[in-house]
Amino acid sequence: MGFNSYSLLATISGRIKTLGPMRIGAERAYGIVASDLPVIKNSRDRPVIPGSSLKGFFRGHLRKILLMKMGGKADEILKEIFGGAEDNDNASAILFHEISMKEGKLVARKHIAIDPETCSVRNLFDVECVTGGAIFEGKLFSARNLNPKALALLKPVVDLTNLGIARIGGFKSRGYGEVSIEINEISLVFPGKSLEDLNNGFEVQNLIPRSFELIKVKKSDMGVGIDDSTFNPEIRENLTFFGVEMRFKDDEAIKFLDSMLKLVKL
Repeated sequence: MGFNSYSLLATISGRIKTLGPMRIGAERAYGIVASDLPVIKNSRDRPVIPGSSLKGFFRGHLRKILLMKMGGKADEILKEIFGGAEDNDNASAILFHEISMKEGKLVARKHIAIDPETCSVRNLFDVECVTGGAIFEGKLFSARNLNPKALALLKPVVDLTNLGIARIGGFKSRGYGEVSIEINEISLVFPGKSLEDLNNGFEVQNLIPRSFELIKVKKSDMGVGIDDSTFNPEIRENLTFFGVEMRFKDDEAIKFLDSMLKLVKL
């Protein structure tokens, strides 16, 4: 199943807050005044969390969660969602975005390396890191033709992170990488669908993963029904994609993910 046409486009925006030092390392620096181990920065010299780091983070922890339920079959689901490395594999249905630091400080901390044989100090080095309380905010990822139930599979990784178990970046064994993740908004765009279609109800097929069922969407006096759950998102026409768009914000966004997760049948 490829992406020759779009039946559902989704974006999730949010905030990542550091609860302690965090670093996602760049190449080792050799300047006189530079830190031995700098962090990755953008063209404005602001620390960033690259999309590749977010993808590896979410994929790796989701795999551990799915293995508890599915065993070896977990990799089949992951390949459909995140793409595979073989020539005949589809590209990733999720596209992760680079997010930059909006607030926070960047410091250099000194560390020592211990020789495991002599138990003596082998060398002293500086590590550049973002301090606790830093805010990284923006669009976290976008998805194309991804079943909302599969989108909701990322919610357990968010919960695992907020428990302090899943950590981002390097030096985790030294206490780095503890963060909190907050989902602020979810946008769903149904290309080619009108407000009239929404009132009448429609099905969305050809979604990823293929083993997940299609979804049914219909507006009523109670709100918008997606399968067996009802929500109250903001609704508007999306002229760019000749479709209809729904925006779930704050608590409604979390309700959406939790409700979709309950519908997942693995």
